[in-house]
Amino acid sequence: MHYEAWLALLRKLGIIFFFYLAVFAVLYVLDYRPAKLVFALSGMALLAGALFLESWGGLLLGAGSTLLTLPFIPLDAGFYLHSLLPVALGYLAVGGGIGWANRRVRLRRESRQAQQHSSRRDLYRRSLNLVQILSPAGEVLESNDRAKEQLGHPRHLAEFVHFDDLERLREELERAYLHGESGGNNLRVISWEKQALPMEYRIVRLNTQRLALEMRDISERAELEQRLCEVEARYRYLIEDAIDTLDTGIMMLDAERQVIWANQTIGYFFDMDRDEMTGLEIGRLLRGLAPLPDDPESFGRITQAGVDSFVFSLRRGGQERILQFRSLPIETDRYRGGRIDHYIDITEIKLLERELVEKTERLEESNRKLEEFSHVVSHDLKEPLRTIEIFGGYLLEDYPQALGEEGAGYLRAMRRSAARMKHLIDDLLKLSSIGAQRDLLEEIDLSDLLAEVRENLEGALAQVELHIAPDLPKVMANRTRLAELFSNLISNAIKYNGQERKLIELAWQREAEGYHFSVRDNGIGIDERYLDKIFELFERLEPGDDYESTGAGLAICKRIVQELGGRIWAESPAGEGSVFHFTLPRGSYKPALLAQRLITEGDRV
Repeated sequence: MHYEAWLALLRKLGIIFFFYLAVFAVLYVLDYRPAKLVFALSGMALLAGALFLESWGGLLLGAGSTLLTLPFIPLDAGFYLHSLLPVALGYLAVGGGIGWANRRVRLRRESRQAQQHSSRRDLYRRSLNLVQILSPAGEVLESNDRAKEQLGHPRHLAEFVHFDDLERLREELERAYLHGESGGNNLRVISWEKQALPMEYRIVRLNTQRLALEMRDISERAELEQRLCEVEARYRYLIEDAIDTLDTGIMMLDAERQVIWANQTIGYFFDMDRDEMTGLEIGRLLRGLAPLPDDPESFGRITQAGVDSFVFSLRRGGQERILQFRSLPIETDRYRGGRIDHYIDITEIKLLERELVEKTERLEESNRKLEEFSHVVSHDLKEPLRTIEIFGGYLLEDYPQALGEEGAGYLRAMRRSAARMKHLIDDLLKLSSIGAQRDLLEEIDLSDLLAEVRENLEGALAQVELHIAPDLPKVMANRTRLAELFSNLISNAIKYNGQERKLIELAWQREAEGYHFSVRDNGIGIDERYLDKIFELFERLEPGDDYESTGAGLAICKRIVQELGGRIWAESPAGEGSVFHFTLPRGSYKPALLAQRLITEGDRV
């Protein structure tokens, strides 16, 4: 029973109780004891009839109950005139009034219910959903406007429900009849245009004879879902085709470490059809490889737990291949706990690494032998030059008169040539040693380094104004090579400067990829024809006697800068002397030099 019905019942019982108290009080005042109970009972019957049977029923019930009480009342005319008649009339008046008021309340309630029912019915008729009132047997009793528009005027479920869904809908009707409400999966109905329409539906029991079937047309949603499935399938095929063309083998495992998908490259690596792999446990699959890694148990733990990367070998078709393995966890809900394994064939890379190591070792051996040969040859070449220089000096000192002026001049020229040859051999040794061995790289404060260079060139700088920019940076390089670079450039600027007031300026600036240095002088400058040649071996700025040189100094500078990963060039604005520029990368690690160092030390890059 509803809450409002309980309130109405309690309200009526309260009225009966209080009316009973009032009647009992009146009868008590009449001082006629046998009649008190009789009139109280008849009054209760009258009031109950008025409340529950409304006004006329209450009056009839009250009159009947009063007649039944007459045999128990003394036949005293005074009693009837003075007690029974007024009380009976009072009973009739009160009972009629209560019945009339109760009728008005009922009529008002029925009117309100009728309005609500009319509103609900209007809503039902104009609903955008299809609504039909059915009997428990599936007969169509009523249909709203939307249902008539879509389905016409069917008389039974069998006339508009798809044959494959009819039995299921009948079961849902029975379930709704028993439990009050039911609903199921999508339902297909046949429109009056003979088109199958997908519907969402719900069944509600209205009473013992009527059920409401509400359906919502989901054709547009179904079409969108179909398109979405097609697009998803299209992109899935594209992605799978793209993955199949990769050189990387990719395998997907579920939480139980069973293969749920693999690309074609995996099949090629393991010499199996990828469909045969599906459903296999990864440990069982890898146990079929030959040979396994050195520690199979460790390898199994790695494949179970997943690691960042490791390398192992397998034999395929009688040929050993080297694979790099990497495993990543799957974070999506559907395959959570699974992993995606990547296998990359690095056989060619490893072969190239081995070949590079072997060639590097052979090159180092060749450089070592070349260095030994250079020292032997230089010793053998320098020995006769030293003899020529020493005995030439003896001749100039001991036999000046016998030689004469002309002979002494020839002898001095011979000694100068011997000295120049000795310097040339020293420069060639320096040039050949650059890059032949692994230079020790260290962090160098250029301010300290240039202070040492300046001190070493103190005699040559006596008549020169040398300006060095402040706050020089720190670079990674070989200290001896870098000192030789700055010393050669400054010496070159001093040598080719015929000005009375010799100026040399060393500047630097920070760039995106490193440091840019420049050495500027106010000397004779360089002819544009020689700007591209001066860094070549044995190229001299001037062939005249005034500027004697071996022609190897700038070639040595170029080799040092290149080994440090930079570049060097020269500019000579007309009438403004020369400017030598060179760059050093930040850190000054030449990639090739670093790779060579790592390989020869046994590392892998």
